[in-house]
Amino acid sequence: MKLLALADIHGHTKHIPLLANVAKDCDAIVLAGDMTDFGGASQARSVLSALNAFGKPVLGVPGNCDSPQVESVLNQQGGGLVQNPIEMNGVVFVGFSYAASTEPVLPNEPILQQKPMVLVTHQPAWGTAVDLQASTRHKGSRSVRSFIEDHQPILAVSGHIHEARGTDQIGSTVLVNPGPFRNGCYSVIDINDNTAQAKLCSL
Repeated sequence: MKLLALADIHGHTKHIPLLANVAKDCDAIVLAGDMTDFGGASQARSVLSALNAFGKPVLGVPGNCDSPQVESVLNQQGGGLVQNPIEMNGVVFVGFSYAASTEPVLPNEPILQQKPMVLVTHQPAWGTAVDLQASTRHKGSRSVRSFIEDHQPILAVSGHIHEARGTDQIGSTVLVNPGPFRNGCYSVIDINDNTAQAKLCSL
């Protein structure tokens, strides 16, 4: 399975068509929050419309710059992961919102434990290379880290800390912060045999 991972789009849609050649080789597009820049349903639909043009499933969670309407739009289009795990090619995609990152609780956890998992959050795991603000201060979520330590998903995709673009690992879980797409940053991730390999890319 190949994923196109985006975070922190912040309503910047004009560069999305430039991803067409990348998206055509991917099985799904994963959004790690902040699709909008404090925009509502209209801005969310604009972003999703641009991504839906690629004809791939779009799965994601809202971020701190997304209103509750953004989550509603994601759910209406069938890609919202908050409290709604989605299985694809034998892998379960799960997520929770920025607001819920302090105490993540996912439904059907016994079922989730039986499947390879991809976790999508806006906040990165605390104490990692992907949550460093100004290269010196960890600003991620301790609860996200605990969830990863407890469940060991194959992959955890996050955003939020723009300058912490990069990869890291907690146990067997590969962490990816693709960087802000509003600056042209994204990641392509291959999942094979329950392992993930991520490539950081720029337009």
